[in-house]
Parts: sequence; structure tokens; C-alpha cells
Amino acid sequence: MLLRPWPTLLLVVSSPIMKRYLLYKAGPAVLDVIRQEGLKPERVAVYAGPAGGPKWFVSVGFDRALMQTRFLQQRNERVLLAGASAGAWRCLAMACRDPEDAYESLRIAYSRNVFTRDDTPATVSAALRRNVESFIREEDVPHILEHKHFDLVVNTVRAKGPAASGNRGIEGFTLLVAALANAVWSRTMDLFYERVVFFAGSGTPLFVQQSFGGRMVRLTRENLRYAALATGSLPYIVAGVRQVPGAEGVYRDGGLQDYQLNQDYCPGTEALTLFFHYQERISPGWFDKKLPWRRPPKGSLDRVLQVYPSSDFVGLLPDSRLPDRDDFVRFVDDPRERIRRWDTVCEQSKILGEQFMEDVDSMRIKELVEPMKIA
Repeated sequence: MLLRPWPTLLLVVSSPIMKRYLLYKAGPAVLDVIRQEGLKPERVAVYAGPAGGPKWFVSVGFDRALMQTRFLQQRNERVLLAGASAGAWRCLAMACRDPEDAYESLRIAYSRNVFTRDDTPATVSAALRRNVESFIREEDVPHILEHKHFDLVVNTVRAKGPAASGNRGIEGFTLLVAALANAVWSRTMDLFYERVVFFAGSGTPLFVQQSFGGRMVRLTRENLRYAALATGSLPYIVAGVRQVPGAEGVYRDGGLQDYQLNQDYCPGTEALTLFFHYQERISPGWFDKKLPWRRPPKGSLDRVLQVYPSSDFVGLLPDSRLPDRDDFVRFVDDPRERIRRWDTVCEQSKILGEQFMEDVDSMRIKELVEPMKIA
């Protein structure tokens, strides 16, 4: 069914003695469909990317497999690429003129960031701006906006009140208050951060028409890079993004409201959202990471196929763990070692792309997919 660029490696991955490095969970609306027909590319209407800092490096091999086989372009209708922070950057790279080259430029730029104890939100923001410019070149901007096959959603938030302050102390205190309020009720996040989605495409995304709580801003040549920078600008750590063309206010990391998956992106359809995640648990908002009882809204996972690495795969990684943002601090005196470890993660992630394509082509995914646990 698909063009596979690694036939020799796939024979190894499909060997019965190989460990299972990739796991599949499906929501109730698509579970039986996948068990009956496997995963057909024409079913995939959305590819969603979660936030999560350097954890995104485990997705490199999976994303490359999608790009090399043109898996997401096999649907007759347009496909929505949606994400926040690093998830949005992955989507933006996949929509560039040369997606594989842009994606690799993003990977190199992000992993080679070197920060010191003297860095400030302003210097970190400057580094992220260079990251964005490294993979979204001038010629890529119109290509992304007028893509023949992909629509695009970049999740951000507009800071409100004290959260919009440029004072680090005020921002830190506001974050603490927002975290405490969120632990009581997630809707209190709206008091501090308004969900704002920057989008490009032929029309308003379906999820906005039916289940969205926020504001939409169309991506343009003038604001695309601003939106890309904003979606990765965490409060307190990175400076807020101001003076965005077509959008007043101070904009920040979309993961504050849409951290991993917090929307039903294809409501009321027979299509599904393909969601590669770095873990099994799905947290709706950034502050929900430490709240094990917090789950995505009812119905938001019904049409989702979640793909994520197993513990056996994580065991192959340095220190048997996923990379994370704390690595910048952990290896502040030895950035070369951090970069080496992150490169190792990216190299190992090839296994996940290979196994996915083999599971889809062989129809093994029909037996492998399991029901998603939905509260």
C-alpha cells in the first residue's frame, strides 16, 4: 500500500523475536474501524503534535516515516496539522517546501541551543527566534500558507492581566496562582490565558465550528513567524511575544491551554486524528502534568488513534528515560554530552517509524490496537 524506504530494516523489525517498541490506543469511535480495516491513510484527517519540550525528539523517526512515504498526503481531502510548542514546530516543518530538510534544520537548531546560568528570558527568546528562522525560510512562508494539501493550526494563548507583565517576578507569582486555581477547576485558566489559534487553510477548521473555546487569527506572511515563536514561549522562561501583526496583546506557549491533546479535531465525522505521543497518559493543559486525575474533555479522544513508544523502547535511550527540558540545566556545564544524548534519541527513534509502517502495511495494527482508557 505504501512506499517503504527501509525494506531491509523492516524485515528485522517485523521479526517475531523483536520486542514491541510501539503501542496503539484508539478512542471508541474509531477502535472497531481500525480492528476491521487497519489504518487507511484516507481516514486520517488530522495529525496532532503535543507540546513537551525536548521529548519531541522521540517523534523524529515517526515523522520522517510519514514524510518519506507521503502517508498524510494520500487522503483525497485536506489534512489538518495541529499542535502547540514543539508539536506546532514539527507541523510547520512538515508543511515547508522541503519538509525533510526543514525538519532536520529544526532538529539541529533546537538540539544545539546552549544556555548558561546567565541567560534571561530575553536571550532565550532570541535563541528560539533563531530556531524558527532556521527552518522557516522566506520561501517557505507562502508555501505553508497556500499548501496544496495541509491546513495548519498553531496553538497559542494571549496572556491577560498580570500574566501579560514583562516583570519576571509578577509573571512567576501569576503562574503560581494560575497553577493553584487550575488544580481546583481547569476553567480558571481562562482568567489568565485566552486560547488563540493561528490557522492557515481553505476554511475555518471543523473543530472551531463545533467545540472550540477561544479566538481564531488567520496566519499571514507578516505574522507566521511571530506565531511560531509565541507557541513555544513559556512564561517566566521565555519573553512574551508582542506586536503580532493582526493580533493585539502578549502571546505565549499554546501548551498552557492545549498541552498534549485537548480538542476533538474532527467532530461528527468518520475520520480520525493520528496522534503520536511520547507517553501513554494525555494531559490536556500544561498545569495538568502533576494532576493525575485530570483528563481531556469528554469526547475529545473518541476519534483519536494514539501511537506511543513502549517501555522497551524507552529502555534503549540514554539513562532509560525521555529527554526533557531539565537537561538544559542538568548538562549546563557539559552541553556536548546533552547534544550527544539527544542525537542518540533521534537515531533510536528510527525504530518507531519503521515499526509503524510495517504494522500498517502488514495490517498487524488490527490486532495490536487497544481501547483507549477514557474517564
